[in-house]
Amino acid sequence: MSARHPRIWVLLGHRRGDNNQLLALAEGLGLPFESRGLAYRKLWPLLLKLFPTLPLLLTGDTRRKLQPPWPDLVIGIGRRSVAVSRWIRNASGGRTKIVRLGNPRAEPRLFDLVITTPQYPVKCESNVLTLPVSMGRYRKAPKPTAEESEWLQALPRPHLLASVGGQTRYWAQRAEALTNAVKQLAAKAQAAGGSLIIATSPRTPPETVSAIANCGTSCEIIADGRVRYPVLLVDADEHYVTADSVSMIPEAVLTGKPVGLIPVELDEEGQRALGEDGFSNSKRDIRRFWAELQSKGLVGTIDDPRAGTVEDPVETAVHAVKALLSDLVQ
Repeated sequence: MSARHPRIWVLLGHRRGDNNQLLALAEGLGLPFESRGLAYRKLWPLLLKLFPTLPLLLTGDTRRKLQPPWPDLVIGIGRRSVAVSRWIRNASGGRTKIVRLGNPRAEPRLFDLVITTPQYPVKCESNVLTLPVSMGRYRKAPKPTAEESEWLQALPRPHLLASVGGQTRYWAQRAEALTNAVKQLAAKAQAAGGSLIIATSPRTPPETVSAIANCGTSCEIIADGRVRYPVLLVDADEHYVTADSVSMIPEAVLTGKPVGLIPVELDEEGQRALGEDGFSNSKRDIRRFWAELQSKGLVGTIDDPRAGTVEDPVETAVHAVKALLSDLVQ
């Protein structure tokens, strides 16, 4: 195999945000790579626990797609594909290097490189790289279409963009609190002579969209793809993001525009699992992420959005991976 072209596999799952991080890194390397979509059996948690180095948690169709020649590097995210990555390395005779993103929920020493972010309780080891924000795939926005440009130009500036996520484990997005935030932002936009644009996500339930639409404010709700989200990101003069989304927050921060967080609250499970004071030392806790961003002056509140500069996390991660592949990449 050419030293310039190591074989790279990217293990894709069912979460768009996770896949975007994987693809952001793979595309940032500037090297050829192959994607492998993974589908799991219903009993995958038990199978992962019983067979942590075997691909038995995968469906039969998926396993048949994992055949030699084995890759020099395999990139994955989350705990599901940990067993798959370790099995590939074993099958390659130990030659395959493993890069894990996020929280593998396993000892970092089992991998060649772990790239994580502050919300995860990953041990600080020599092979662990903690990025201030997660990697985003939309580093350069696509050129707006004529229709997108016309739609945006018809709205008075400044453009305030509110990006709305949805229910996530441990955290609740209460309809009343969210609509109150929307009303506050609409009033802010009106006072500035501008416009409030609401962008929903795949996690946003229909009832949330309806609650916003019926809360008596003047705003434009983008839930139908009229304007692509990367175009909205670059167009906005100010960003407001529901605090549940650890993918949309970094995307807003990386624009360099002022960012304010729309609060969410712990649900009953979150109160039990994470506690209401401090940070959890054993579970994913996005309060740790918020604190890191706030300490660096990268985010603020609805009343006081903040703007700061941060190194592109993709470039930081790419540098670390290329160092890992230094004997293969020239």
